[in-house]
Amino acid sequence: MEMNEEFIEKVRYLENFIIGEENFSDLEINHKTETDKFYYFKNKKTNKLIKQFILKKGKIVDYMCAVTLIKNDKKFSPHLIFSIRTKSKGKIKIAYKNKEDEDLVDLKARIDLNTCHKEFWELIKFLQTFSNIEAPTTKFSVISEEEQDIIRSIQKRSPESIVEIGKKLLISSTLTQKDINSLLKIKEKLIEFEASLMSKEDNEAWWQKFFEENKWIFGYGLNYEILKEQTSQPNYGGAGFDRKGGQKGDYLESTVGDLCFTVLVEIKTPKTPLLQGVTEIRNGAWSLSKNLTDTISQIQANIQTWENSGSREDINRDKLEEESVYTIKPKGIIVIGNLKQLKDNRHKWETFQRFRKSIHGIEIITFDELYNRAKFIVENE
Repeated sequence: MEMNEEFIEKVRYLENFIIGEENFSDLEINHKTETDKFYYFKNKKTNKLIKQFILKKGKIVDYMCAVTLIKNDKKFSPHLIFSIRTKSKGKIKIAYKNKEDEDLVDLKARIDLNTCHKEFWELIKFLQTFSNIEAPTTKFSVISEEEQDIIRSIQKRSPESIVEIGKKLLISSTLTQKDINSLLKIKEKLIEFEASLMSKEDNEAWWQKFFEENKWIFGYGLNYEILKEQTSQPNYGGAGFDRKGGQKGDYLESTVGDLCFTVLVEIKTPKTPLLQGVTEIRNGAWSLSKNLTDTISQIQANIQTWENSGSREDINRDKLEEESVYTIKPKGIIVIGNLKQLKDNRHKWETFQRFRKSIHGIEIITFDELYNRAKFIVENE
């Protein structure tokens, strides 16, 4: 692709950047605006693209370099044009291929490296291989819009959170850009999880969608088994587990290892009551809520149907066993309620704890407990 004066004329609307007077930290690669597949640096303060970098301002002439970025896959290749611009009123006429494009330009000399830009950078890399050749020590970095988004995300956090992120980045020099983005995203979802314990406390559909989009929350924990989601809204019997007919639940999970085993999950809401009634039914004991007992009955039925029917259907067995996932007395997990419902009365939390510890094959976990497990994952990632 050839760059000529005609192309330079097309981008006259760009502004200049004076090296030594302006800050490189104000620049970023502009990913949105594209001219003939050529990209440029953008000044974030003025929101304008950079036409020329002024290397040196003199009394008679200015020394300048135009930097154009050509995108190859996900990388940018810089193409440079060095020029010397006169400050006198006299203009030099530049002849273009098309006569109608002729114009007067305050140009004294021009060196276009477009035809040899690869060789130019090879020369630079060669010079950098010599330990006894010292390049100027001034350092600068260009921040892309994607990186700027990460910085803005960090700046919204508390000072304590920023310090912790910094510590993790310093400790782990092997973090990739993908790792950093993932870490920031997970932290943001953890904040959303905490806030939604109140704002979405009675919205079951929202919680099911939230957990479906954030599978990492079930990634560790629950009796120290790592869980992997196989599908949401599964069919446990009567059809394939891909939701077509049959008895449905919220999630079908599997443990992770050389051999994996299915786990059934039911999701309620943080507001779902764990106990019911205004007084104890007898000394030291409260009634369990109908929501809780109904959910237990539901998941018990789902477990039996899945073990005896759904998991034995060829369409399900073949698909899961391809991933070494098997069904042997599947475990059930219920996410329901919030322990804050019980904190004002010792007999309430004792009743709830005694009951859930007595249930065989089903783990009952509250939303606040699941949040704290997710928080542990994030803080110890």
